[in-house]
Amino acid sequence: MQPGKARLLIGIACVGTLVTLASTALYTDAAQSFFPASPSTVANELGSFFLFFVAIAGLLITFDLLGGIVIPAACESRPPNSSAWLRSWSRSVAFQTLLYSVSFFFYLQIGREFGTPWLIAAFATLQVILLAGQELIWRFTSSNRSGKEIGMGAFVQHVDQRFVGGVAGLPGFERILIPAGWKGNLRDSDIELLVTRRRVAVTTGLRLRGIICAMVWNVSTFAAAIIACGGGVQSVADLISAFLWFSVFSFAGLLVLPMFNRRGVFALDHQLATNHNPGELQKAIFDLDGITEQDPNRSATAESIFQPIPCPERRSQALSSGEAPTVGPWNVARTALFLSWAFGGPLARAVHCNVGRPELWAMLPTD
Repeated sequence: MQPGKARLLIGIACVGTLVTLASTALYTDAAQSFFPASPSTVANELGSFFLFFVAIAGLLITFDLLGGIVIPAACESRPPNSSAWLRSWSRSVAFQTLLYSVSFFFYLQIGREFGTPWLIAAFATLQVILLAGQELIWRFTSSNRSGKEIGMGAFVQHVDQRFVGGVAGLPGFERILIPAGWKGNLRDSDIELLVTRRRVAVTTGLRLRGIICAMVWNVSTFAAAIIACGGGVQSVADLISAFLWFSVFSFAGLLVLPMFNRRGVFALDHQLATNHNPGELQKAIFDLDGITEQDPNRSATAESIFQPIPCPERRSQALSSGEAPTVGPWNVARTALFLSWAFGGPLARAVHCNVGRPELWAMLPTD
């Protein structure tokens, strides 16, 4: 089996399990039964959130082991070292558990004292903080460092062969992260073209559109979750219920946002091809797809449902035909997943592109 197809199957199973359990918990009103339904002590409330996210980590560990150890060992040419994977997984899970527990505790206090509008504002603010600190979070959880500096960014050390870097930071303060491993697997001209492509994503505003769309989607989903659980939060149980609704509503984003994401990929390819050789860009795209071991045989139907990044063949066809869109929100689907950390990131580490790959949780794969 192709590694890309194996990852897709485990991702579908992981997302399906989380959404099914969230729906079941909402139907049975489990949050009101298992968590404090009225104001309690600081220790009790903070401890309840901590135990909840520890339980989620325990639920996901089987999928993490399959996606991070079993599938790479069986299907990939360069599987990760088990001890290195365990260290990265432990750091990442500990960081997320602490972040989620503390942020939920403060959300509860804001919801009680100031009401839903300020709760939504706090969620939006935390998304901005996460965006600003994305590179730092990735470095902390993956324990990786920079190498040679390049314009607007740097080559960075990494372990996971599926790490492709990306663009991090607030608009106006972007950093382009390029995997150091590319220098041994791609031509210098390919790397230069791919770096230029990410600069174009910044300078043309395609990345900014993606960020705005991702934040608006998440804020809308968060507001809908609060409304669904009664319009406000006064207890741990209320906030856990909102989290469950957020999980269910976020699933819709996995189905809707990839469509816009693919449009952003085509638009960025088109923008770059106006000033560069389309043939060189096509070759770089195919070469990169090869070293990250994607599924080269995915169908158009499967791609339209599960894949926010079109396969090289369809990107090449769009470039050759000249019919690619000129605008679009770049990287919107996976930006929304990372920014959903602002409310526990229920599906952010369950999707096929990074399930069991902790080095990719804060910097999800992009085109």
